[in-house]
Amino acid sequence: MFEKVSSIIRDPSVLDYDYVPDYLVGRDSQMASLELLFRPFAEYTRSCTAMLTGPVGTGKTATARFFCARMAEYCTSHGRPLDTLLVNCRNRNSDAAVTLAMARHFDKGFPDRGFSSDEMFRSFRNRMRESGRSLVIILDEVDVLLKRGSVDIIYQITRLSEEIRDRGHTVSLIMISQESVVDMLDEASLSTFRRSNSVVFERYTHDELREIVGRRAELAILPGCISDDALDMIADNSEEYGDARMAIELLDRASNIAEGDTAGEINPEHVRSARAMVYSAVSESKLAALDINRKIVLLAVARAMKTNRAIPSSVAEKTYAVVCEEYGVPARKHTQFWLYVQDIEKTGAIRTLVKNGQNGRITMISLPDIPSKVLAAKMEDLLEKAIPGGAA
Repeated sequence: MFEKVSSIIRDPSVLDYDYVPDYLVGRDSQMASLELLFRPFAEYTRSCTAMLTGPVGTGKTATARFFCARMAEYCTSHGRPLDTLLVNCRNRNSDAAVTLAMARHFDKGFPDRGFSSDEMFRSFRNRMRESGRSLVIILDEVDVLLKRGSVDIIYQITRLSEEIRDRGHTVSLIMISQESVVDMLDEASLSTFRRSNSVVFERYTHDELREIVGRRAELAILPGCISDDALDMIADNSEEYGDARMAIELLDRASNIAEGDTAGEINPEHVRSARAMVYSAVSESKLAALDINRKIVLLAVARAMKTNRAIPSSVAEKTYAVVCEEYGVPARKHTQFWLYVQDIEKTGAIRTLVKNGQNGRITMISLPDIPSKVLAAKMEDLLEKAIPGGAA
C-alpha cells in the first residue's frame, strides 16, 4: 500500500515543525541578544534568564533550541557539560505537569502518579545535584501556564541554582510567549526576569519567508521538483502573517498533493490547493464552535462570494434568507444578521470593509483565508451534523 517510492519528496523530516535548521534566516539580532544575555553563563556558569516574545511562527522556539545547541557545544568543549529541557506549557499547563517533565529529564521512568509537586521537585533537585551538568529549561507558550496562576514554579526554577551552587553547575531559564508575561509574574520572580531580559521577534518579511521555504525545499524536495513560481507563491500567501510555520506547512501540503499528480513537480496550482487546506486564522475548531445561526450566515457568505473578491453585505443577507429557508431556520432581522457578521469576523473567517459607493456607504465582506467553495462545503457538513435532515 505504501511501497511507492516518492517522486517529489526527498526528506519529509525537514518539513516537521520540530526540525531545527543549520541556519536561522533573519534571526541574527535575536541570536546576538541571547549571546549577550547568556555570556555570564558561558564564561562563569552563572544562572541566566531570557524572555522571548513575538507572534506565532516567528521562530522563537527554533531560535531557543538553536541557541542552546550551540551554547552546549561551546560549554562542553570547555569542560562544562550542558543539557537542555524543552517543556511546552500548552501540553503541560500546571505546576505539577511541568515539574513531572523536569523530574523525567533525569529519570525517564518517574511515575506520573503518587507524588506531589514538592516531592517531584525535590527528586529533580537531587538528581540535578548529582548530574554534574548544568541545565537550560525552556518553557514554551509559558503564558498558558501563567494565566492559570502557576507562578510558583517559575520562582522555584530561578532560585534552584542557589541551592546547588556548591556543585559548580546551575539551572537557567528561557521563557517563550506570544505576549509579554512580565505583568503575570510575582515580585519574587520579577527580580530575576527583568524587562531588559526580553528578546523580541518580529514577523518575517516576504524575502525572509521566500528564503526559508527555499532552503527547506533544497533539503526536503528532490532536485528539479519545485518551480520558483511555486516558492514565490508560498511566500506571497504567508507574507500577510509573517508566519514561517504557515509557509512550511504550505510547502509540506503542496508537496504531498503533487505526489498524487502527474506533473512531476510542485507548481502554483498545487500551492493553491494547499492554501485551501491551510489557513492560520480559521481553524476547524473555530468553525465548529459557531452556533447554528452563525454557521448559516457563514455558509450564506461563502455561497454568495463565488469567485468574487468581496460582496456587499446586502447580497450576503439575501443569500442568508435563502439558506435559512433551506435549513428550516427562521431568518433574523437585519440588525441581528449584522451582529452575527461582526461575531464571525472576530474569528478571522471573514473581513468587513466600509466603502463609499454611488448610493452611500457600503459594507463589503470578504474571505481572506479560505476559498468560498471549500468554506461552503465545510459549513454544509457542519450544518448537516447540527441539523440532521434540515436541508432535505
